[in-house]
Amino acid sequence: MNLLGTAGAIFLVILNIVVILLGLGLIIIGALIYKESGLVNDDISPVLNAITGGDFTLSDLIKIIAIVIIVIGVFTFLVSGTGIVGTCGQYRPVLVVYGVIVFLCGVGEIWVLVEVAKLKNKLNDAIKRELLKVLSYYKGYNIDVISIAWNLIFYLFECCGVNKQSRVDDFQSTAWSRGSDVIPGYCCREATLLTASTLNGTACTTNPTYQNAYVESGCYDFLNDRLTSYSDGVISVATFILLTEVMAIIASLILFWQITVDVDRKRGAQRSGRVADISLNQRAYQVGNQSGQETIVISNTANV
Repeated sequence: MNLLGTAGAIFLVILNIVVILLGLGLIIIGALIYKESGLVNDDISPVLNAITGGDFTLSDLIKIIAIVIIVIGVFTFLVSGTGIVGTCGQYRPVLVVYGVIVFLCGVGEIWVLVEVAKLKNKLNDAIKRELLKVLSYYKGYNIDVISIAWNLIFYLFECCGVNKQSRVDDFQSTAWSRGSDVIPGYCCREATLLTASTLNGTACTTNPTYQNAYVESGCYDFLNDRLTSYSDGVISVATFILLTEVMAIIASLILFWQITVDVDRKRGAQRSGRVADISLNQRAYQVGNQSGQETIVISNTANV
């Protein structure tokens, strides 16, 4: 193998090792988003499931993004392992399979990126409108499902209302009989899950400020930022993997060509060696025959 083939093999191995590590990282990140993110918490799903964009809800989209991250991670891990085996063993069939799979994965990743962008755009148009609609059913500290979900959103995400409550009073159009309160206790910075419902009538709920409440953090901004960070993360990582896959295909083609050249040279050398052996044997046989004939002629002459 010449210098170009050796460099291609080394580059392909290093590239696949990097992609394997990246694949493991994607699997871990996707699992964390799916299992540990508050956005897929069953207690707040009644609000998130009310935000729809066609056939998908916001909660569904976040889960889809997490699953896509995991799937991409698994495929990159397995495919890169195949590439290393084919490169180290110089197995041309394995390299062919590797190149085809990488190409198909690249096409699939492009499709995923387009679909994720479409879903995100659909939901972005509906998020604020649907959030305000669902918030209209809010009843404060009541034990109905919607109110519990909203209170948990306020507490977990450190936001209040849909818009920034320092500018817009979203609670005036809700079903909450709030009395002198402007915001619920779950929007207070000092709130805990045990004390939030007892903060009504305090300075935080009747005269909220940036110092004592989350009046500068609307839940729409939080959800939109979180959704954007997830989708942008998927797009960035998938794009990087796509670029590495293009380089991997080029490197595998170079290596495949070099292995083929080496195999053809060996076969040619073997064929040349056999022809030379046959020619030498024939010449030896002919020389032997000529010597024998000369001896017979000399003998016959002597007899005469």
